[in-house]
Amino acid sequence: IRALASILKYSQHYDITAYETKVISGQYGFIAQLNYPRHLKERPAEFRVEKVYQMGQEEVLFQFEASEDCEVQFHLSAPFDVENSPSVVSINVSPIKYGHVLLIPRVLECLLQRIDCVSFLLALYTAAGAGNPHFRLGYNSLGAFATINHLHFQASYMALPFPIQKAPTRKIITSGGCVKISELFNYPVRGLVFEGGNSLQDLSNTVSDACVCLQENNIPYNVLIVDCGKRIFLFPQRYA
Repeated sequence: IRALASILKYSQHYDITAYETKVISGQYGFIAQLNYPRHLKERPAEFRVEKVYQMGQEEVLFQFEASEDCEVQFHLSAPFDVENSPSVVSINVSPIKYGHVLLIPRVLECLLQRIDCVSFLLALYTAAGAGNPHFRLGYNSLGAFATINHLHFQASYMALPFPIQKAPTRKIITSGGCVKISELFNYPVRGLVFEGGNSLQDLSNTVSDACVCLQENNIPYNVLIVDCGKRIFLFPQRYA
């Protein structure tokens, strides 16, 4: 993934490293980045796709099947059925941050933008495999800034810690798999924090169960995976 980040500037619509990033003074140290070309050069929704699925009265177009070959850089070899259902890491040609890539679980299955236990475990394996605390993954549900209804995670590098990583927390409970669940405390954004567990599987199951619960109750949400997959933030939202 680190090697992939080094070639992004030759494959994307603009060079993200040419624009300034700064920490805003104040209590929280929010990070601001100038990225004005993105709204002008972001690739529009694809219509040249091979499959169109009918769901009720809505057509669902699967964009990632139409990605250019040069955008898909490699298949992940975590403990999943890679040969029959490959999960790929693809260049984001309209990046937000340095090294911005997309993790697309089981790309040929044309999964909708809904987390399940298998896809979330893949995201944690990806974070752990990168082995770099500056590499983080995120997920936006529909209604929480996801624009494509095809399952994908966002990932990128940033040398600075996100302000949310330094936010105070207050413990709520410890799950049966020894996963510690806390809430953000004295912070302008509400959310849950998951960490620990007897295994990566335990941590993944606990977080994915919470995500599935939100999905079933039609509540949009965002996820941030940090610390090489050892800590996960979950932010329930209102529809954006």
